[in-house]
Amino acid sequence: MPQASCPNPYFPLEEGLRLTYRAGRSELSLATREVKSTPEGLTSTLAVDMKGKVGSTEATCSADGVRTGVGGLEGTLLSASGMDVEVVSSEGPVVPAPAAMVPGGTWKNSLSVKLRPPESSKLPGGIRPVLSSTFDKEATVVGEEDVTVAAGTFKALKVRNVTTARSGRADSPGRTLESYIWFAPGVGIVKVATGENTDLELLKVERPTPAPGRPEKKPAGTRKR
Repeated sequence: MPQASCPNPYFPLEEGLRLTYRAGRSELSLATREVKSTPEGLTSTLAVDMKGKVGSTEATCSADGVRTGVGGLEGTLLSASGMDVEVVSSEGPVVPAPAAMVPGGTWKNSLSVKLRPPESSKLPGGIRPVLSSTFDKEATVVGEEDVTVAAGTFKALKVRNVTTARSGRADSPGRTLESYIWFAPGVGIVKVATGENTDLELLKVERPTPAPGRPEKKPAGTRKR
């Protein structure tokens, strides 16, 4: 049954869940709202806030995994940076079904976008050039390990990503980059690293206050520091 895959523990579409990250020198928050059940699984609104720039996109969970309207982490970060992002095409899930989130599990996704600088950065004559880019990603689950970030210590799945970014030119050779993402069940992404650099680190997990008499729901795999 499709519902068995939703909510996906590695990208939980949980009403009122807010995750705050350190992204470089800025803070990025992702908040899940308006979660609704569908015949395929779940649908929700994912609100993004970075440097005071607020946007939102649709996120869906189904039997093949979780997808977002901005094409996953790359599209989300581009949107939050202030760039105008038009998604030309997006294939494959951001996070696959839980059955694939095991050591040795693999999946692919691809994102093609058109980018325009924000209104405030117009060139002389009001020009805002359009840049076309494609991101092809291959992901492999390396294994399970404890990872410590500002929000605490989590038992997480470590995923190796090999992403090839290409410009819109047909003869573009592309640039390949290796990175790692740690996913904690019940929370989602807790850390992203490229080489020795931490690109994204979870600072805080916020959930709605439980009703009186009901226990607070704690994320799986979290341990006190």
